Amino acid sequence: MMKKFREKVVQEISSYVCDRCGREAEAQGGEAEEFVSIERVGGYGSIFGDGNRISVDICQHCLRDVLGEWLRIVPLSLP
Repeated sequence: MMKKFREKVVQEISSYVCDRCGREAEAQGGEAEEFVSIERVGGYGSIFGDGNRISVDICQHCLRDVLGEWLRIVPLSLP
């Protein structure tokens, strides 16, 4: 039996960069786990345009600064 191989290229995230402040966090660090990424496609009647891709990567600090008064922060209750 002979085995044939093909080359496979895989991309992985090396770091996150906040679109608002420019803060960078290595993907393997704790700060990166707190980044928020939003991706959406605008629907019919969207102010962003029907079918347009909307995306943002934002650090936890900017998320709090921009949306803080509207965020609902509820402690996790463990069983």
